[in-house]
Amino acid sequence: MNDIVVNYEGDDIVAYNKLLFETFPQTLFDPEYLLSNSFLNSNDTKLQYGRGCVYRFEYKNIDLVLRHYHRGGVPAKFIEDKYLWTSLDKSRAMLEMEMLLKMHKAGLPVPNPAAVHIQKSGLTYHADIITVLIPNARTLSSMLMEDSISDEDWQRLGQVIKKFHQHNCNHADLNAHNIMLDQKKDVYLIDFDRSEIKASSGKWQMKNLERLKRSLVKLASADKKFNYNATDFSSLMQGYAK
Repeated sequence: MNDIVVNYEGDDIVAYNKLLFETFPQTLFDPEYLLSNSFLNSNDTKLQYGRGCVYRFEYKNIDLVLRHYHRGGVPAKFIEDKYLWTSLDKSRAMLEMEMLLKMHKAGLPVPNPAAVHIQKSGLTYHADIITVLIPNARTLSSMLMEDSISDEDWQRLGQVIKKFHQHNCNHADLNAHNIMLDQKKDVYLIDFDRSEIKASSGKWQMKNLERLKRSLVKLASADKKFNYNATDFSSLMQGYAK
């Protein structure tokens, strides 16, 4: 995409969003560098997130979040963070960055992508992505561990998911950890690794919703403090149907 600048240095590739930055140093992808140079300066800079953790830091007066790509499932036991290298355009990081840019430009509530880093090693690579922080937001999973949300909030969540589906955006892992709500209860979707823009609508839309429902049921089954029941998802579907 024209808004992405790509820099090569040996086996390292850094691609960044030129709408946000004139340059973007590779060192910002190293948590130890961020810590030793006082980029990480608060108690919540290292946050649990999905399969790993993310690092919150500030650069050029913009709050950012660094995430390393990790595999899930059985492959993670053998190759936790390595992927087969074919080309930059087909790398997990670049595909996610391009998709985030498209969705952000379309006005969908997603993090604005800042930069990605890919480090090749023979036939494999590992990668990182940095996005702009969604201010004052928490994951749906962490929020429901402390309190319930209203029927109106569930309906709003359904409406937001419907909006993504109307743009043919297929989230590969729509679950309670990849949905965020801010203080105004505005809804955002995050972590679009392996996601894609579909050519048309289809069964994938209901599969998205079923995956989210399984996630909520699983969390509720694992901890009685988790504030979720079947009527909540009914409210979500009411919003989705609007």
